[in-house]
Amino acid sequence: MKNVTKFIFCASLMALVMTSCQNENSSNENMQSDVSTAIDDKNIIPGQYIVLFKESKITSAAKQLGKSVFTDRKAKAASVDRITEVSIKKINTVLADNNIDRSKVLNYYTTKIAGMAVKLTDEEFDKLAKDENVEAIDFDRIVQLPEFEVETVTTESDAQRAPQTTPCGINRAGGYTNASGNTWVWVIDTGIDLDHPDLNVVTNSTYAKSFAGGSANDCNGHGTHVAGTAAAKNNGFGVVGVSAGAPVVPVKVLGCNGSGSSSGILAGINHVGRYDIAGDVANLSLGGYHGSGCSTNSAYRSALTALSNGGTYVSLAAGNSRANAAYYAPACINGSRIYTVASMTCSRGFSSFSNYNMNPIDCIATGSNVNSTYLNGGYATLSGTSMAAPHVAGIMHARGSGPRFSGSVSHRGESYPIAVR
Repeated sequence: MKNVTKFIFCASLMALVMTSCQNENSSNENMQSDVSTAIDDKNIIPGQYIVLFKESKITSAAKQLGKSVFTDRKAKAASVDRITEVSIKKINTVLADNNIDRSKVLNYYTTKIAGMAVKLTDEEFDKLAKDENVEAIDFDRIVQLPEFEVETVTTESDAQRAPQTTPCGINRAGGYTNASGNTWVWVIDTGIDLDHPDLNVVTNSTYAKSFAGGSANDCNGHGTHVAGTAAAKNNGFGVVGVSAGAPVVPVKVLGCNGSGSSSGILAGINHVGRYDIAGDVANLSLGGYHGSGCSTNSAYRSALTALSNGGTYVSLAAGNSRANAAYYAPACINGSRIYTVASMTCSRGFSSFSNYNMNPIDCIATGSNVNSTYLNGGYATLSGTSMAAPHVAGIMHARGSGPRFSGSVSHRGESYPIAVR
């Protein structure tokens, strides 16, 4: 059998449809262990899959546009859309060849990868896995924000009666600077409070999108908090972000309860890939999961790698499980413009909740007791690597490049460089 079936059936999906697949390097006993892993994964969405196509068969827009440089977002979208139209026709042909109704497709991915999210029966899965166009298939999974406690809340009216404060994490990141240029910070999260007075939110529905139902407005608070750390305005009240006043774009992939899916996150990345230009920043402070998110054939890895290769800087939260970040996606993903961020305290101690391991973690920033923007024009103090990552997002937006480093934090025999502007 070809490599795609080895990856699909013998690594994560064999429990559903195949018992005859045999990897030349694996015994039947080892294969049974993989089956148990798949069955025990409580985050798997039964019957729902993410399909990645071979670039040689269906080529993504990122690959086709190659080294093209865009400074106008609409011009880029027009070029991407022409490629997308052709790619979707090819994907639909693959579906028809395998007698799969296109109504089963949840999302097409064409900008950074060529793929789709789709509902399949066991028989349909079996046929599609053997198709020569298919690179890999993986389960779709539920993605949930890590639990976080809202430590303090300040209302909009109270904040506007008090002078602006510079949170500790901003100082630890080298202070703030007023944003300049035409690049954006894409917040792939729970949305953003669209009319928060301390944020420069891109509210145009062409760019501000929800892939988790409803509008791009935040009904959880997490995404708004992330946006403020990266880019709250320097306006005399509330707080200030690292790249003060930078345009922040809500790409809502998690709902009011902080829950979403891998396929929804990929849809958000696909959306960013339609409009992003070199120098943009994407922040993903998302809950991770054990699984195949960092395997060679992972759609998640391929999409984020292509996003960074196209000139967008990516900041990823390391995760809050007090565990090895290498086992959690998307934290485990590496790339030329991708930075995975662990959390430290204001006094430069390693946060007790933070995941660790210098491979894949690139740097550390303040994630404990972070004060930032919140729901209904207010402010809140939260803790998590979710709060550390947007410091680095703001640094990269302000610099137009990766972060500098000054000092380090030691943990488990490793020294984590502190990201600064």
